[in-house]
Amino acid sequence: MASYIIGYTVIAVIILFVVFSVLVKKRILFGETVAVQKIFGHPLLHYSIRRVGSSLVSIALAIIVTFFLIRLAYPADETCIQLFASQSSPTSSELFKLKCQNWKEQMGFNGSMIEQLINFFYNILPFPKTVCKTELETIEATGEYVTKVFDCRNFVINFGSVYKIPGIANGSFAIDYIGPRMMTSFKIGIIAVVLELALGYPFGIMMARYQNGIFDKIGKTYIMTIDAIPGVAYYYIWMAILCGLFALPKVFESGDFSSWLPLILTMGFTGMSGIGLWVRRYMVDEFNADYVKFARSKGLEEGRIMRIHILRNAVVPLVRTFPSAVIGALMGSYYLEKIYNVNGIGGALLVAINTKNASLLIAIIIISALLSVISYLLGDIVTAIVDPRISFTK
Repeated sequence: MASYIIGYTVIAVIILFVVFSVLVKKRILFGETVAVQKIFGHPLLHYSIRRVGSSLVSIALAIIVTFFLIRLAYPADETCIQLFASQSSPTSSELFKLKCQNWKEQMGFNGSMIEQLINFFYNILPFPKTVCKTELETIEATGEYVTKVFDCRNFVINFGSVYKIPGIANGSFAIDYIGPRMMTSFKIGIIAVVLELALGYPFGIMMARYQNGIFDKIGKTYIMTIDAIPGVAYYYIWMAILCGLFALPKVFESGDFSSWLPLILTMGFTGMSGIGLWVRRYMVDEFNADYVKFARSKGLEEGRIMRIHILRNAVVPLVRTFPSAVIGALMGSYYLEKIYNVNGIGGALLVAINTKNASLLIAIIIISALLSVISYLLGDIVTAIVDPRISFTK
């Protein structure tokens, strides 16, 4: 009960905050109160509210399209036969019919497609809800079948259950399968993001600083080589270098950090090339800007021009990539996780497809779409904060 109270209270506070901010912005409330207008009527706040609103519409459309495509690709009746036909005859057995009906109820596949979509939206919307596992149990004395309810838990978002996955009990909650794998991918990915940022920015700065020099030519050769080699082949080249030449482990183990290094270094050295390329490009553009020429004509030293003028302005367009890089780490890298046998989120998508787990497949796609929208939203907001050239006035 406490989780319901807390959950609905948080939702109510968010709605009231948005409504209050809009009313203040339109000067219906506190129109003459400067302090309130400065906080709740701030242009950046309302820009963020509008972007969140448009993002929610995009997410809703993505969910609707994904839901119908997956449901058409994996019809419930066919999935029932695949799940329970081996246990009894699918044409006459009462047990089969009962198990199929119980499975449909647990998955939210009862009723028309519109009813299923409404039920699906209810499950994934951030409203507190209690979800229980169910299974059929036989009463030996009478031979009747009854539905056993167990493992009831409170969820904010419910992605349904998973079936026919090796090592996972049928009817397990999808979030229990996705959560630990996503965190494994995130731990590896976030360290790789830090590494690629730490290497990429100095790499791009040095290339721009010594444009057309030896370092710049070596850097451009490295970037073009990465672009020219297919991704999988490139990963195996790094595997040969790191695991063959430096004897790092070829199989990932969560308790052995040395087994993390091949993934982290491969992702870091790959990502740094893209960052370096764009840092160089933006900095070269700034080198030729009029204000830089004016600063040089005034006699400012080159280091001061680089720090205060060129670098600060060149970094602004790249700031928006920070949220997407961090959030992207949550989804992992399928190829690298497959190569190094990492039990991460990248491989979960293939498992969902191979086992025809509609709920798991929808969950992974929706999480990916949600994280993408959030990263773009945060990127826009961060750019609006750090770029003084952006104005919110009409």
